[in-house]
Amino acid sequence: MSKRVLVTGASRGIGFAIAETLAEKGYVLDLLTSCDVSANDLREKAIARQPGARVHALDLADVSAVKVFARAWKGELWGIVNNAGICRTLGLLESGDDPLDDVLLTNLTAPYLLTKGLMPHVSRPGRIVNIASQLGHEGRAGYSAYCASKFGLIGMTKCWAKELGDQGVTVNAVCPGWVGTEMSMKDVARMAAKRGATVERFYRDICAPLELKRFNTPTEVANLVAFILSEEASGITGRDWLMHTVWNQG
Repeated sequence: MSKRVLVTGASRGIGFAIAETLAEKGYVLDLLTSCDVSANDLREKAIARQPGARVHALDLADVSAVKVFARAWKGELWGIVNNAGICRTLGLLESGDDPLDDVLLTNLTAPYLLTKGLMPHVSRPGRIVNIASQLGHEGRAGYSAYCASKFGLIGMTKCWAKELGDQGVTVNAVCPGWVGTEMSMKDVARMAAKRGATVERFYRDICAPLELKRFNTPTEVANLVAFILSEEASGITGRDWLMHTVWNQG
């Protein structure tokens, strides 16, 4: 296989798991991360030493930089995985630095501009996979910026599927719930402290309504992404894949 796939947010968490899984399946990877420091760290990883692999540092919140990156692209792409995202919380009645602009720029504007700019290079057929969230289906108190970005990403997925279907380009969203990443576990610890609970007890409470009674792993998310990118998924488009029951307690 010599199909090239771009993965954003590839230096850690779900993005890194996606990159590892795709490398194992023989894809040629372009790995995009947020800054020179994380790019240099990523270059030390085995996935960055695969034949043809390239690592890019790009601030996705910088609209001009994203446009320049897309215009400078050379060569054909089989797929784009818009994985990079940030989560910052602030309640409507709380004071503090408002996260809306930063969250929307990274989670929604960047996937739009990056995908639009790279579409001339995406093969026909081809694949676009957007990593949305459980919180693209349900609201959660304090998460309005994040939820708005993920609801919007699912909406764009469905629009793009209709625009690109007759060209053989499928567009799907993957909507993980709780995934056992470093970022998620920090969120669990923060929410547990706010409720006066231990992390272990709060984790059990979150998992109680979930079918698997546990968080998904990054590799499980990556396996679903790999399937959507494959030839076997050629008849699936415009879908938003929720990975387990929605957990929502405030």
